[in-house]
Amino acid sequence: MIALLLATALMTAPQAQSAGRNRQALLSEASAAVTAGRREDAKRLLKEAADRFHSVTALLQLARVQSGEHDASAALDSLQRARVLAPNSEDVLSAIAQLALAARLPVPAAGALEALTRMCPEVAQYHYLFGVSLLTAGDTVRATDALQTADRLEPNRALTLTALGLALNSRKQFADARSALTRSLELDPEKPETIAALAEADASLGDLTAAEEHVRRALDASPADATALFVLGTIRFQQARYEEARDGLLKAAAADPQSPKVDYQLSLVYARLGDTANADRSLESYRRKLAEMNDRIKAIRSAK
Repeated sequence: MIALLLATALMTAPQAQSAGRNRQALLSEASAAVTAGRREDAKRLLKEAADRFHSVTALLQLARVQSGEHDASAALDSLQRARVLAPNSEDVLSAIAQLALAARLPVPAAGALEALTRMCPEVAQYHYLFGVSLLTAGDTVRATDALQTADRLEPNRALTLTALGLALNSRKQFADARSALTRSLELDPEKPETIAALAEADASLGDLTAAEEHVRRALDASPADATALFVLGTIRFQQARYEEARDGLLKAAAADPQSPKVDYQLSLVYARLGDTANADRSLESYRRKLAEMNDRIKAIRSAK
């Protein structure tokens, strides 16, 4: 009893006031704090509601506040706590997926989206986002399957067809990729990402004239497009214009630092230029990024 009295006496005024409040009161006060811009107060109230009442709603709101402060790690932790409490909540799984995709964290995104595709098998958006998360992680085989399902459920959606084209390019199925990307451009003719992906398919099929035309269109609209810069580098490599190829590929590497294929192509260019040291460094970087990609794929598959 003495210990309880002492603990109560040591509470700060806000803590003492909140001790007797119920869950809804805490949530209401947290909402008012967010509206007033008092984020620290809001987080404190939401954490209390989550701890005392195991409130999934509080954790969802807390994650939104943390995400608004660009603290993706804390927000994801809050959402994972919510998932433990409500493993089959569509709201929780969707929030995890959106946050993880925005933060370029494909492993937790894919885990949440795979669950959503099982729970809601007829929702094309979940299959599309699952495919995007798998594509980001490097699992192009399963990404293709997910994106084809999304296309079947909701045909003729430009975003789905572009993602499908990117997955097929990565699998070196360039004729199928060109078909999907051409369909996408018929629906959305000016999207730089689609035009650049079509350029990659063209170049890989040996149509360098069409590839270069599409590269120029893509770069005019988006000068830092990583795919367009990569394709331009590969075209210049095939034309034996090695210094131009190197410059284009270095820009592609800066635009997409996680891409293994850019480093591999750079290693070939440096070798042709007689720059053995940079060729070796690029090849080592390629192997490291490829290993990291394989680790991501294993993590996604083992999380089933």
